[in-house]
Amino acid sequence: MDLYVNGEYQSVDIGYVKEIKEYSVVFIIKDGEVEIDVDPVTLDVIQTICMADEDALIPLDMETNSVILDGEPTK
Repeated sequence: MDLYVNGEYQSVDIGYVKEIKEYSVVFIIKDGEVEIDVDPVTLDVIQTICMADEDALIPLDMETNSVILDGEPTK
């Protein structure tokens, strides 16, 4: 998937949320699964997204192992 990240055009991966843990989220991506550590704010946002749509696709930057929300990588 292509989108703007930090104001620059970038190709990113997308994943389904498989499991939300205390300090990380496990995503299902095309190559299998990946677990990404997230801060409490990002964790709350992902929980909110999943409550609204359990099949939501979340953009991920696999190079930095981070979630992308509002066009900016989180940590």
